[in-house]
Amino acid sequence: MSKGKNTTDEILKASHRVELFVRKIEKTIQKAVTYESDKKIKNDIEFLAEFVETQRKVIHETRTALQGVSDVYVENYLDREISATPLSTRTFLCLRSGDIRTVRELLAYKEKHGINGLLRFRNFGTKSFDEVVNFINAVETL
Repeated sequence: MSKGKNTTDEILKASHRVELFVRKIEKTIQKAVTYESDKKIKNDIEFLAEFVETQRKVIHETRTALQGVSDVYVENYLDREISATPLSTRTFLCLRSGDIRTVRELLAYKEKHGINGLLRFRNFGTKSFDEVVNFINAVETL
């Protein structure tokens, strides 16, 4: 099994665990809405319910993208700012100093200069390099 496939499988497993947690929260929310009489608390609970529904949609979109069904999600992800990815702050700042702002620009830089070209960025060490390599591998499996 390839490394990208392992990463995809791990992400799918994690999304399943998150979904189970979201279901548990939903049940708690339903009980709280039924038995809570305070208007302010009810509003807070309804806000939390909206948040949970949004998370459920994100889980579904992620699973769909990882299974290769949704090209739209992949395209949207490529236009995502590097700061909105799971990369560390240090890595993000190093990439920003190299004028790389989006995931698409990162992939284009890799194609043009090679993955080792990232080591030319100031303060971009082996930990950041490994982090970016793993991130690029995960993105390319989408």
